[in-house]
Amino acid sequence: MQFYGCMGQDMEGNWRGFLDVQSVKLPVEFRLEKDLNEVWTASVVGPAEAASALQFSSVKIKGDSIFLASSQNMIFFEGTQVSSTKIDGVFKRGDKSIPLVLHSNVKEVRRRPQTPSAPYPYDTVKVNFYNEFDQVKLAGTLTLPREQAQLMPAVVMVTGSGPQDRDETVDGHKPFKVIADYLTRRGIAVLCFDDRGVGKSKGDYPNSTIGDFSKDVIGALDYLREQKNVDPNNIGIIGHSEGGLIAMLVAGQRSAEVNFIGLLAPPAIAIDSLMVLQAYEVGRSVGLSQEELQHARLINRKNFAIVKSDLSDQDAYLQIMNNVSSVFPNPTQDQKNEFRMLVTPPYRYFMRIDPVPFIRQINVPVFAAYGTKDVQVPYAVNLESLTKNLPSGLEPTLKVYEGLNHFFQRAKTGSISEYAQLEETFSDEVMEDLVEWLHSM
Repeated sequence: MQFYGCMGQDMEGNWRGFLDVQSVKLPVEFRLEKDLNEVWTASVVGPAEAASALQFSSVKIKGDSIFLASSQNMIFFEGTQVSSTKIDGVFKRGDKSIPLVLHSNVKEVRRRPQTPSAPYPYDTVKVNFYNEFDQVKLAGTLTLPREQAQLMPAVVMVTGSGPQDRDETVDGHKPFKVIADYLTRRGIAVLCFDDRGVGKSKGDYPNSTIGDFSKDVIGALDYLREQKNVDPNNIGIIGHSEGGLIAMLVAGQRSAEVNFIGLLAPPAIAIDSLMVLQAYEVGRSVGLSQEELQHARLINRKNFAIVKSDLSDQDAYLQIMNNVSSVFPNPTQDQKNEFRMLVTPPYRYFMRIDPVPFIRQINVPVFAAYGTKDVQVPYAVNLESLTKNLPSGLEPTLKVYEGLNHFFQRAKTGSISEYAQLEETFSDEVMEDLVEWLHSM
C-alpha cells in the first residue's frame, strides 16, 4: 500500500548507504519514486551480486520523516532527511536494528532508444470504456494499423503488480508503448489502459482485488469487440507478470470471450509459495544469515497460512502478531499497522490464489515467455507448472530466453536495480516471437 503525504525536502530519487552486518559493510540502494497522482513507491536493492530486491508495501513520507515497511519480509526503515543529500535512519530486520545513513545518488539521464515517438505510421486514439460490473470508467490508448483491407486481430495489454499507467512506465522505460508500437506496425490493434485509480482511469486501486482488475480487463475485451475494424473472433490478452496471472484467470474461468492469451513472466504456482521464495531471496540480499533465513521462512509460511485461513481479519491479525512475537517482542505502532495490511481483503484475496486449477481449464491458444535472469517470477518452477498443467491438446508455445530479466531486458544480474541502468526496454527477440505466434493463428 502507498500513502499520500507532503515533504519538506525532495526525497525522490536513489539513496545509497552501507549496512554494517557482522563487521561486513553491505551496500544498499533505496529507490523512492512518486507518480503523477503524488503516490509514493519505494524499493531497496541489496548487493548487486544478490540479484534481488524488495518492493516495500508501506511507504509513508511526511515532512522530513520517512517510514518504509514490508511485514512479510520483516524489514523496516525509519529515517529523517537532515539535508537535501542525507537521510539518517535505522534499518530493522527481525529483532535487529542497524544504523543506516543514506546519501543521495543523482539520477542519470539515460537513453531509452526503443521508445517510439510521433509521427507514427498508425492511428493512435485516446479512448474510454467501462467495467460494467462495477461501473468503473477506464481510460487508455488504442493503436490501429492503417489501410488494413481485412478485419484486424486485437490485444489488450494488462500490467503487472502495483498501480501502473497504460505504458507500464518505470524508470523512464515504457514497455507497453514499445510492445504496442511493434505489434501495431505489424497489423495488430493494441489497447493499453491505465489501471483503475491511475492516470485518467477512475476507481479505487488500493481497495481493489485481482478479481476487480479481471473485470476491468473484461471491459477492455468487450470494448475491442465493439470496434468495427477489429475481428471479433481474434481478440486476446497479453499480460505481464500479475497481468499474465489475470489473463490465466479470465481464460480459465471463461468469464469473458477471449480467443488467445500471451503471458510474459506469469506466476504459475500458488501465490503464497511464490512469496515465500521471494522473501527468502530478499532476506539473503540484505545479509541475513542462513539461520535467520530459515527462521524467517518458517514464520512467513505460518503467516501466509493464517492470511489464507477463514479466520476473521481481527483474529488473523492477532495470530500473526503472536507468530512474529519472537522477532518483534515490542512492535512499534507503524509495525503493527504494517502487519495489519496482511489481513486486508485485497491482500487476503491475492494470497489465496492458486492459478493451477485455472490453468487446467484454459481452452485457448497460449504463448508464454520467461527470462532466465528473472528474480521476481523465477522461470524454472513456473514454467514447470505451466508445462505440467496446461491441457495437452492446446500445444502451447512456451519459451525461455537466456539472460533476460523480469522485464525482458538483456541483463547481467537480473536485479531490479539494473532496470534503470539498461538502455534496452524490451527484447526484440521476444516481440518477434510473439508476433510470429499471433500471425500463426
